Amino acid sequence: MDFFDDILTATYLKKASLSLLLDSLPQSVPPTYTSGKEMLAAALTGRIRTDASMLRQGAKNATEGANIATLIATSTSTVRDNLNQMLTLAQEVKADPTKGSVNGAAFTALAGELSSVVSGTKYNNISLLDKTGWTNDSRLTISGDGKSSTFKLQMGYGSSTFTLNDLSYLNYLKSVDLSSGSLDIDALISDLSTQINTVDVIYSRNNSLSGSYTSEANVLVEQADILKKAAQDAMPSEEDPLLRDIGSIISTTS
Repeated sequence: MDFFDDILTATYLKKASLSLLLDSLPQSVPPTYTSGKEMLAAALTGRIRTDASMLRQGAKNATEGANIATLIATSTSTVRDNLNQMLTLAQEVKADPTKGSVNGAAFTALAGELSSVVSGTKYNNISLLDKTGWTNDSRLTISGDGKSSTFKLQMGYGSSTFTLNDLSYLNYLKSVDLSSGSLDIDALISDLSTQINTVDVIYSRNNSLSGSYTSEANVLVEQADILKKAAQDAMPSEEDPLLRDIGSIISTTS
């Protein structure tokens, strides 16, 4: 019977310690070495820590998404309020054309404020509501009609696509003169009503997204914490019957 037969016999028949058998091997390497168990634990904890780091970065990205959505919701809320006020002014002029001059000045001021909000809504220099800032931004993918753009947010093991909508076309309202006799007031009122609904949809979506991204960030942080704890516990205990140095995997129960 050769040496390896001795090992098998001692392991499976005599149920002796694996450590005792290995002690009989010639020592061709220095006594200080990394055991297979330690190598496995190191590899396992390395992967876990990498995943935990990825999840934490995903949580940061989700928080960025929440911040962007909040900023868009805040800005579109202002735009919507201005449009509502402008609609009221236009309706008053329709009912009483003599108010054209006074209401026209207020209308123009609101249109200018609206335009400034649209062009000034940015996050990390990304134009969130104005397509004129999208063309040279490599982070964005612009739609075929140019009315929207998207960018990716990497979050954990997946990603989220964030959509931006252009509102720069509302700049035309700055040139509207409520006191002009040639103004089609009915068409203006109809268009303002349509734009209010459009902006309200954008507001509602981003207001909801803000909460969703915040919740996702919290979940990713919790997952990262779980993996961190797992990495700390990854080194197997000496009492683990599958990995301990002394003992047998095979049951001794007859």
